[in-house]
Amino acid sequence: MPTASRQDFQQGQTVLIRSAEEIARTLDADGRLEGLPFMPEMARFCGTRARIHRHADKTCVEGYGLRYMDSTVILEDLRCDGSSHDGCQRTCMLFWKEAWLRLLEDDAPAEASSPGAALSLLDLPTMRGDRYVCQSTELHQATRPMSRWNVTHFLREIRRGELTLPGFMQILYTTSRGRLRALLGLPLVPGMAGEQKRNPRGNLGLQPGDWVEVLSHEEIQATLDPNGKNSGLSFEPGMVDCLGKRYQVEHQLDRIILEQTGKMATLAHTVTLKGVTCQGPCSKNCPRNNALFWRESWLRRVDA
Repeated sequence: MPTASRQDFQQGQTVLIRSAEEIARTLDADGRLEGLPFMPEMARFCGTRARIHRHADKTCVEGYGLRYMDSTVILEDLRCDGSSHDGCQRTCMLFWKEAWLRLLEDDAPAEASSPGAALSLLDLPTMRGDRYVCQSTELHQATRPMSRWNVTHFLREIRRGELTLPGFMQILYTTSRGRLRALLGLPLVPGMAGEQKRNPRGNLGLQPGDWVEVLSHEEIQATLDPNGKNSGLSFEPGMVDCLGKRYQVEHQLDRIILEQTGKMATLAHTVTLKGVTCQGPCSKNCPRNNALFWRESWLRRVDA
């Protein structure tokens, strides 16, 4: 089985994504390295430069919590466009094994991708039966368990500059509060338990580029059920800081692949907002930077 190489990558460093031929040589028969798939959506980045956003020594995995990952980084602004997965709109940040990258040296040319190697990456499997296969759905297989009492990963992130000391203290506070609320059967976000049995999703007909204002705590609470959800969609802790602020709509959400099941789910009256992503305070500084999903009933239209 191929294994990932370990290199001394640093946050903010510019790296070169290896050629399709080089990457293809690292993959097993299922198109994976250490359980992590290289997806067809990643092939277009071969031979290009990118900057290190974060190390991905750990990541949150839906249904399993925080888990360890080896020799993996996330690159700035490189997200999955869902083009090989029937238009999934989750826009997940892509995981890159260090073996797929190399440190950029001055005047070092990129190795050209051969047509055959590029086609082989575009033909990597995206379905297994009736279940989609992508990095998100296979994260459990590409990671390993992590003790909730282990704090060495925080120390490593502070040393690398990927976490500040105040940020660490905020994580400790948020985590302890979240566990207490879970034990008491309360919604994750304080004060966000509603009384609705049928939740209005809104019907603003928002389009990319439209300006919106996030409603107040009380207005959003009125759209939620006793579990702090609107038709199954949670109001997440990271959304609280957005209350009352104005943003542009990134895009509408119509379909996303569910991480735990690999099934495609359809959505209505739901959007993402530009620059509004999960920063990881409630998931121990998870680096995934996932887009947050907003019901239109949590927003109001405003002028630009």
